[in-house]
Amino acid sequence: MYAELRSPNIHEPLNMAEYNNTILSYRDVTPVLWAGGTEIMSRPDYYPSQRANVELISLDKVEELHHFLRNDRFAEFGAMVSINDIAQAGKLVLPRILLETINSTACRTVREKITIGGSLCTKSFKTNLASTLMILDAAVEIRYLKKRMHSKWFQLSRIYDKNGKLEMPEGGLLSKVRIAIQQYDYQYFRSAGTPISDKENAVALALVARFEQGNISYARIIFTLPDKGFCYSRDLDNLITSVQLPLSITRYATVENYVVDYIKENLSGISALQEARIRGLFHDMFRDMNETVLCYTPK
Repeated sequence: MYAELRSPNIHEPLNMAEYNNTILSYRDVTPVLWAGGTEIMSRPDYYPSQRANVELISLDKVEELHHFLRNDRFAEFGAMVSINDIAQAGKLVLPRILLETINSTACRTVREKITIGGSLCTKSFKTNLASTLMILDAAVEIRYLKKRMHSKWFQLSRIYDKNGKLEMPEGGLLSKVRIAIQQYDYQYFRSAGTPISDKENAVALALVARFEQGNISYARIIFTLPDKGFCYSRDLDNLITSVQLPLSITRYATVENYVVDYIKENLSGISALQEARIRGLFHDMFRDMNETVLCYTPK
C-alpha cells in the first residue's frame, strides 16, 4: 500500500553559511525551500511525496532570515518574518495600503504562518501582497549560486516576467525585503474572491497617488489576477495621472473600457466574472477618488 511513497531528505540549516553549504552540496538538484509551508501544505497530495530523493530545506532555523531593521527611510525584513508580524511592527510607519493588503490576507492564524518571502515566491498563484509591494517600489535581496554564493538587490518587479511568473536564478533564495517608509495622499486596495480557493475568478486592485492642487500628479496602479499574473504598466500609470478629477460619467466610461481592454490584451483567458469584478473594483475606486479630491485639503 505504501510502496510508492517516498519521504524527502530534510535539511535544517541554522545560519546562512550552513544554507550555502547545503546548496553547494546539491548543485545538480533544485531543492524545495520550506518557509511557512502555507503554499506547500495547501497543494493536494504533495506530502508524502511520490518523487524519490526530494531535497527539502527548512528555513525556519536560519536566524538571519528572522531579522528586522528599521530607520527613517525604510524597513527591512528577513524572508522568514511573518506578514502578521510585519503588520504589527510597522502599523505606525508603513504605507496604509500595505497594512490593508496584509490584513485582507486569510485570517490572523494563517497570517502568523505566512512569511513575507514565501508570499512573494509562490508559484501556483500570484499574491496581492506581491502586487502592492511592487507599486510601493519594494526591493528584495536574492542569494544565488554560480561558482559560489552571491547576493544582489533587485526591484521586486524584476523577479517576475511580464505574465507574473517568478523568474529566480536556479536555486535562488529571496532573503530580505526592503520597503520605503513613505505615505501617499491617496491609497486604495480592494480585492474580490480568494486567490487560494477561487484563483480563476479572484481579482485585486491597488493604487497609490499624490495630489497637486486637487489633481493627480503621480499614480501607480496594478491589477492582480492570481491565476494569470499582474497587469502593471507605465501606460496605465500615465492614464490615471492624466485624469482630471472629479471625473465625469462620460469620461469615466472611456477610461474604464480602455483599462479593461488593456488587461485583456496583456492577460489572456479572463473569465466573465473576473471582468465584472475588474469593472466593479475600478468603478468603486474612482467614485472614492472623486469623493477624496472634492474633500481634499493640501497639507
